[in-house]
Amino acid sequence: MFQFTPLKADLGTLEFKGFLTALFLLISSHFCLANMASPLREGTFSSSAFSSRDMDILKENIRITLRSDGKTADYQIDYHIRNYEEGKQIPMLFHAKDYQGEFKIWVDQKEIALQDLPEEYLTGNSTALEKFSAYFHKDFGQDQPETVVLYWEDGTGYIYSLRDLSYFELDLLPGEHHIRVEYTAKAWTDVSDWIKEYSFRYSLSPAQQWKSFGSLEVTVDASALGIPITTNLGLPTSGSLDGIAKWQFSKLPGNYLTLSYSPAISQFAQTLIQIGPLGMGIGVALLLIAIHIALIKLYRKKNPQRKFSWVLAAGSLLVPFLVLGSYQLSYDLIDGVIGEDASRFHGYSFLVLFLYPLFLPLYWIILWVVDRWFASRIKNPPAR
Repeated sequence: MFQFTPLKADLGTLEFKGFLTALFLLISSHFCLANMASPLREGTFSSSAFSSRDMDILKENIRITLRSDGKTADYQIDYHIRNYEEGKQIPMLFHAKDYQGEFKIWVDQKEIALQDLPEEYLTGNSTALEKFSAYFHKDFGQDQPETVVLYWEDGTGYIYSLRDLSYFELDLLPGEHHIRVEYTAKAWTDVSDWIKEYSFRYSLSPAQQWKSFGSLEVTVDASALGIPITTNLGLPTSGSLDGIAKWQFSKLPGNYLTLSYSPAISQFAQTLIQIGPLGMGIGVALLLIAIHIALIKLYRKKNPQRKFSWVLAAGSLLVPFLVLGSYQLSYDLIDGVIGEDASRFHGYSFLVLFLYPLFLPLYWIILWVVDRWFASRIKNPPAR
């Protein structure tokens, strides 16, 4: 004869292990995605110029104009320099990546073409780059190209090869000159919260190695957005953060500057975020359980002698599934109300459905007790 008892024991063990696995995955669902992919979508990388040792930068003016689309911004950076060398030279090196459109440079109102750093400058001891050597790091072995480090976050330096830099070359006379740089930057996007947070970043760290630092002026025009921005620069010297704000510095304020903002959402969307999927799930659960209990009571009044209650069985199958399903679908509901600026970065919320095999028997047992209590009260009403 077949012996089913060991088989049942094995299945029970497997089911219990499966439940523990599903429970662990559910609890970690909102964290595991962060381990698999960063919630930060990178935008334009750009920085202050790498300056030749043959010149002083008297002043750097940075003007950032945020566009109404909220996802792009126009950068205009002006350098007022004093040059000490005569003849053809490379006054500056630039790092900019993933910008929109063209990267344009003017020197004394004359537009200059930006070029990629030639390969010959990157091999051997190039005299063309000797005047930028203060920026270079040679900590990666002789077989690695010289590199530079830029900062886009607190305490984190990003390493770039010299091949990532661009340059322009022209004849400069000794004296003061004006260099202007213009390009359109694309926003960084942080999707770690319900609403996307957009930001623009600009590394100031090359200025640490300038021969001299005169002054820095930062102007941010956020008037097209219609909402205030936040920044790591502190309160502006003049203006407002929801209009045109201006900062003036006599020394470097930090390794980078960042501007960030989240789009405005409706009051209804804010209310749903505060309630959250858990609150919505609990609300649905209370409603469905109340309806189920009322139907069980009604059925028992009409059928007090029957042992089997199809109302109990059907509700016990449906209610846990609908509650768990409503929890999962509430993410899509909230995202839909938020609109295009919803992050939709919620981990594996569908794993909550793996709890159904646990909730089903527990709920059925509890409601079976309720059904038995109703049946007992109807068959044996309390004496008055």
